[in-house]
Amino acid sequence: MTKVDIQNISKQYPNQPQPILKDFSLSVNSAEMVTLLGPSGSGKSTLLKLIAGIESPNYGDVLFNDSSILTIEPNKRGAVLMFQKSYLFPFLNVEENIGFGLKVQNISSATIKAEVKRLLNLIGLPGIEKRKVGELSGGEGQRVALARALITNPKLLMLDEPLSSLDTSVRLNLQGAIRAIQRELGITTIFVTHDLSEAMAMSERMAILLEGKVMAYDKPNIIFHQPPCVSSAKFVGVDLFLEGVASRGWLEAKVGKIKIPDSEKSGQCIYAIRPEHIRIHKEQRENSIECVVQNCLYRGESLEYQIGFNNKSTRVRLPMPSPIFEHGTQIYIHLPVEHLFAVNP
Repeated sequence: MTKVDIQNISKQYPNQPQPILKDFSLSVNSAEMVTLLGPSGSGKSTLLKLIAGIESPNYGDVLFNDSSILTIEPNKRGAVLMFQKSYLFPFLNVEENIGFGLKVQNISSATIKAEVKRLLNLIGLPGIEKRKVGELSGGEGQRVALARALITNPKLLMLDEPLSSLDTSVRLNLQGAIRAIQRELGITTIFVTHDLSEAMAMSERMAILLEGKVMAYDKPNIIFHQPPCVSSAKFVGVDLFLEGVASRGWLEAKVGKIKIPDSEKSGQCIYAIRPEHIRIHKEQRENSIECVVQNCLYRGESLEYQIGFNNKSTRVRLPMPSPIFEHGTQIYIHLPVEHLFAVNP
């Protein structure tokens, strides 16, 4: 069992004007699965490389169970990094690929065979020991790569977008498989992705990384429904923000007077609401804003409207079946009080 503490890590590459990570701190509990979510260039992969020893930080520390690992050789840290591609050895069969880590440790052939068999059963591919790498599908290759990463019983498993190149159905299937395996083994895991739905499905806690900093770190449902700041809210799909002065349960904003759920809130503040919590009506109601329909997209399970008001636009996502309003229709968007939440700038 390994508790991981990343303390004030900074990393700046040569010829870069800004560090890719700056005073970055994060704690991962023992046996926990944490997802790092962020756009390309936010520092997710760099952080994994720093932990693995592929890169070195400019300053800061990484602790496993309260002991620094930065002075330990990379191959002795017990941190295994699995990449987007499986990178299996093409000249070795499945059994030889999975058992490679134990072979270099001079573990007996009988033990390696037993461990390979156990892991193939665990990943749902029993009996393929002698299959060649070239005969594996993309999903099978990633499962074998996962087994190879797990066979040495690492202290920390790091997965760098391992499912992003796979078809949707295969990716969804492997999400469940990886989560189940991680729970069964109780291995501390950091999973990197840029896909919000994948991050929410895979993790006990997720961290949103923007410009090298953690902008939000909590359980997925909390970040999704009540992100702490404007930047993290935008990243999880919120785009309606009301700025104004709060007093006695009301917000005086440019769009008018809006009732808010916090009667004790006062002074300048920002409130937000998720697009699926907004409702559309033809008549004005309390907490409604006059708008014009700019666009309507059919998403299968929902209708997504682009709505314009006060030289701004926002999205509204309505569950099906819902009425269809044509482009240019004047409507009112209703903001239910219970779904409004305050965000930091």
